[in-house]
This record gives sequence, C-alpha cells and structure tokens, in this order.
Amino acid sequence: MKKKAQLGNLQGIIVVVILVGILLGAGFFILDEFLSQTNTANSVTVSNETGYVNSTGYLLLGNTAPGFNSPVITLVRNESNIIASGNYTVSAAGIVTNATEIVGFMTPEAQYNITYTYSRGGNGYIAINKTIQAILTIPELLGLIVLIAMIGIILAVIFNVIPGTRVSGA
Repeated sequence: MKKKAQLGNLQGIIVVVILVGILLGAGFFILDEFLSQTNTANSVTVSNETGYVNSTGYLLLGNTAPGFNSPVITLVRNESNIIASGNYTVSAAGIVTNATEIVGFMTPEAQYNITYTYSRGGNGYIAINKTIQAILTIPELLGLIVLIAMIGIILAVIFNVIPGTRVSGA
C-alpha cells in the first residue's frame, strides 16, 4: 500500500526536472533574441591595417570584436597603388580574398594597407553574451543534479521500506 506514496515523490521530481528544462529552453530563446537585437550597436572604422590579399584569405583583426558583423572594405592600397574593389572580396566573417588573377603589382606575398568598417555589439550584447556563456554550464551540471535526485529517491524508498520490515516486540 505504501508503494504508491513512495512513487509520488518520484513524479514530483520528474515534473520539476521537466519544468526546469522548459524554463532553460525559454530563457535561451529569449536571450538569443535579445542578443541578435543588440548586435549592431556600434560602428567601427579601422584604418591602414596591414594584411595581404591573396586566394587563401586574410582574416581582418576586427573579427575578434564581440558581435563582429557587416564588414565593408573602403580602401586597399600598397605603397603606391590603390587596389580596385573588384580585385578582392570580404566575407561576413571578415576574410579578405583575391577575387581575380593577381596582376602586376599584386603578388601573394605583398602587404597592403586595408581600411574597413564593421558593426559590433555594444555593452548590452557583451552582457547578454556573457550571461549565455554562464548559463551554458547548467546543462553540464544537470546530469549531476539528476543523479543526486535519483540517489535521494532511492534513499527515501529504502528508509521508508526498512522501518516497515521490523518485527515488533523483538
């Protein structure tokens, strides 16, 4: 008869674990929406970054900024020549590559001064990103929390069953 009451504790814990999972999922969704909305807060201009323009690609140094996006190259030049914009491309990740065959002064080893602008996240973006990174540690600990809850259930069942097996008067 007591078995039904013992399983009632298990149902409550399962419901709590499911609710925590739903709340975490909703929280991640909301934070991700906030993160995408705060990603274009600041425009940054970088002048004369030394790099190269070849087929393997050069990664702009600004791409390490939190929320780096929308890079636009405004000028590429070497010591004496401005490189026409049709001779290079830039990806959303900030990789500059040669778009044409290297002609004349453009050699794979040559260094160029690259001027570009990009958008980056502001303080809100940085704060939300840190919050998301902190929350990502919860799923790592969730297994441990569930394991502790299961041990607690087992111990509760054992301690509730053992007193009922004692012989009275002995």
